[in-house]
Formats: sequence, structure tokens, C-alpha cells
Amino acid sequence: MHNTRIRSLRYLAPVLALALLYPVPEFSEQVRFGTRGMGLYNVKMVRDAKDREVYTLDDKSYQKTSIPTVTDLVLSFNGTASSYARDDTGHYTIRSAAYEVAIGPGVLGGGGALFYNKDHHVEINSMRNQWMGTCDDLGSFTIEMRICPTALREDAVLFSRVGTTSGARNGIELVLKNGHIVARLYSLFKGPDGRRTGDFVLNRGRTLQEKRWYHVALTFDRISGKLAMMIDGEEDEMVYASSTGEPAVNVFQPCFSCEDLPAAVIGKNFSGIIDEFRISFRHIDDLKRETDIALRAYREADRIGRTPVNREGVVTSPVMAFPHTGTGVLLFQWGEELPAHTFVWFEFRTADDLFTADGDAPRWYRIVNGQRDFWKTQTGEGTLRGKYYQWRAHLVASPEGKSSPRLFDVALNYVPDEPPRAPQKLEAVKTADRSVRLRWRKNVDEDILGYRVYYGTRSRSYDGVISLADGGRITNDMSDDPRYVEIDITNAVIDENMKRDGKKLLEYPLLKNNVLYFFAVTAYDSYRPNTKYNHESPHSGEVSARPFAGSEISE
Repeated sequence: MHNTRIRSLRYLAPVLALALLYPVPEFSEQVRFGTRGMGLYNVKMVRDAKDREVYTLDDKSYQKTSIPTVTDLVLSFNGTASSYARDDTGHYTIRSAAYEVAIGPGVLGGGGALFYNKDHHVEINSMRNQWMGTCDDLGSFTIEMRICPTALREDAVLFSRVGTTSGARNGIELVLKNGHIVARLYSLFKGPDGRRTGDFVLNRGRTLQEKRWYHVALTFDRISGKLAMMIDGEEDEMVYASSTGEPAVNVFQPCFSCEDLPAAVIGKNFSGIIDEFRISFRHIDDLKRETDIALRAYREADRIGRTPVNREGVVTSPVMAFPHTGTGVLLFQWGEELPAHTFVWFEFRTADDLFTADGDAPRWYRIVNGQRDFWKTQTGEGTLRGKYYQWRAHLVASPEGKSSPRLFDVALNYVPDEPPRAPQKLEAVKTADRSVRLRWRKNVDEDILGYRVYYGTRSRSYDGVISLADGGRITNDMSDDPRYVEIDITNAVIDENMKRDGKKLLEYPLLKNNVLYFFAVTAYDSYRPNTKYNHESPHSGEVSARPFAGSEISE
């Protein structure tokens, strides 16, 4: 990244204590965040005695116990199929696994599972002491994964945990049908009388596209009875699993049969990549206790129009933009006052493509106060750098619900990854038979990867772009001269680059003798080369030249 002078976008007064504790990096720019545009959930903004804008919990009275979300099963698929003896949590043994490790754009961590052969799939033993092996109340649960289908095979299995009880199916499966994801819950629920209800099917979601990533989640809320299929964070279809079809009225109890213990299957007949598969849940006893505590704290629940359930406070920033793609954060910091047993934790995410503020992608990364050098964090697409970014803060009250943390003065420092400087002193130093030799001063920017030569028959309107010569990039190393790059532009070089223009966007006119051509040069850096996110300099000064065959009279 390129050094630049310090500038500040200041919406709050400087905080000397923070500056002393976390010194501002030299050659950086700073953003200090105000309250405008922030999303607040169970959080309010107040001004304290020091006239600071401070975030604090709006309602902290409910939380008398901690209600955990339990991770039951995780398959990150970062290793080979033969290496999987247990899932990533260690809760489950793997009965069999067959897939190939996929690495590339969109894959998180060290890899994903590529399925394409008829024998490719993963089988997981349902363990009696875990969520998939219990026949007790399943509570609230979420089954989620990331998928990239290369072909929408009919009846491809994303996930299945289905057994047979007295000749009837019992369990959950997610399959592909007519290009849709279909969730089938076979006799999973019991009514108030203890009898099994009918099947629940969610099959009206969007049509998927091949070779595109999706985050898929099947969720069930045990308190309201809401059963929903989510794709990329948006609700595709939902129903209420209750006796009236309304929320929170005689909600059905989800449970597997005690008579069967089938293996779970992932990826059977599926063509594509599955990554970051996860099952999480909340115990029904914890959910009941949470609701009881909240009701005791708020006896007028009917008046406020909801069943009070304690939640942490969350401050979510809007999606904001740095000046350039590939920008990396050097320092993230905030001020906090933490009464006993309260705490604050943060998440951050960034990407070169604009994303929605409430979507699941890109991935959130947990960070700590004063954390430095985000851009060194490895992701599926390189390192944690981007043009667009977002943060969110979680405020957690004390267990007895009496104290709230106080958050203020959120700020980050970054160094813009600016484009290289335009090449200098471009010259046409020689002309020959259908050939022009160009020369320019070598660019000394730190991360220069190469140059592009623009040319055409009209000034400042270029019909061809030359970035390769003899199969390689045009770089500083192609010239022995310590000060200059020199290259012969010939029809062979033009033909080489024209063949790489698969979209046929340019004309690439061949050089003809005695025709006047115009030339300019740009430099580009090493950030995501050959993509729209790469940084390219402005054009150099323009030069013109006429190819010339020379004299026919020999000396």
C-alpha cells in the first residue's frame, strides 16, 4: 500500500486517552464515526458529563441468565475427505466421506467440498448424546451452509437426516427440486396432544443459478413456532408450526423419533461446492427460563405487545466506502466504560463489491480493541482488504441486569491503496518497418506489477491495449537499462494481445507504414491483477510516431 499524508474525517472530538493508548499509525488516514446512520437494536445514544456521544443499553433489565447458542456440528471442509474422522467440533464421527477439496474464489478457510461423482457424499453418525441423536425437544435450531452449484441436479441432497418409524419417515432434508431448494420436515413435530403432525414442506423459494454462491439456512424458533428458509440472509418462505398457524399459539414440539438413529448425509447426487456446513441450537429449557425471567421483569407483557426476551444491544454501522479498492485497516479502536461483569465486543467486514447492510455476506470477523493490520488476515480471496466496509458492536449487560457498558469514540485508521503514478518521459525513440520503439522512465512505486501501452490512430482515443510481449507482462525487469523501459511495438505484439481480448471490445489496428499512431502508457500494481479491482495509473503524456520502412538504396 502507498504512503500518503495524514487526513481526518472527524465527527467527534479527539480522545487523548485513546490516542495515548493506541498511537495513530504514521502515514495513515483516520475515520471517526458519529451516530448518524447507525442501526440501533436495544441501544440508545446519550450525552455524558463530558459531552461525549455514548452508546448504552436501552433495556438491560431482562438478562438474569445467559442463554447460549450451542454449536452442534461443523464441517468447514478445509481438509481432504480421508482426513475427516470427526466433524470440526469433535461431537460426531464420520462414517464415510468422498469429495475433492475445492480452492478458489468464494471458498472460505482452507477449502470447500467439491462433489461431482455419483459416489461423492459425506455420511455422519447420529450420536445419542448430541442434537442429531436426541429424541427430546429439539428447541430452536438453524441448519446452514454455503453452496455453489455447478449443475442443478434433480433431487440432489444438500442435507438429510431422515429415518423410518413404523413405516413413516421422520426427520429433516434439504434437496434440490426444479432448481429450487426444498425443505421437507417429515413428521418432525408433535402437537399439544403428543401426536405427530403432518409433514411441513417449504418449496416456494427463488430459483437458483449455476456457478453462484448462496448462503442457505433453515431456521426454527421454538418460542414463536416460525419455520423459515433463508437464502443470502433473506427470508424466501416461512410458516408457523403451531396449531393455529399463528405465532406463539400452541407451538408444535420438534423432535426426532426414538426408534431410529439414521446417519446424516451431505452432498449425495449434488454437483458443486458445499462449504462451512453448521448446525446450531438453543436448549428448550434455556428458552423457557429466558422467557420466564423476562415475564417476571416485565409483568405488563401484553401492554407492550410482545413476549419480552432479553437480548444484547447491537450498534451496526451503515456500509461505508474507502477511496479505493483493496484498502486495508491499520488500526481499529474505541472507548469504553465497563462496569463489573459487562463487556463490549466488535465485528468487522469488508469487500471490494458493494454489499447490503443486513446480508450474510461477506463474512464477519471478530476483532478486539486496538487491533492492528486487518489487511494481513487471510480470506478466500486473498487478504482482508476492500473498498466497502461495515462494523457492528455488541453491548452485553451484567448478569443481574443492573449495569450496562458504555461505548464511545469509535475510530479506524487506514492507508489508501492508491493507484500508481503515471509513467513519465514517454518517447518514440525509433521507427522501422511496421514498428515503433517506445521508451519511458521506470516507475519506482513499491508494488508495481506492470505496464499497459494504449495506442490508436486518433489522439486520446485508443483502439488497442498492449499488456503482454513475448508471452509475459511488460515490466521493469524486461529492460537492462536501470532508468528506462524500452519495447518494440510490432504487429506480432499487437496480434498476441488481440488474441487475448476475448470480448472483442477493441479493434487493435495493425501498424502500417506512413500512418500516424498515438501512444500512451499506464502502470498497474499487484492488487488482484486482471480484475476490475486492480489499481491502474492515469495515462502518461501522449506521443505520436509513423512506422517507416527506411530507404531502399543500400550504401
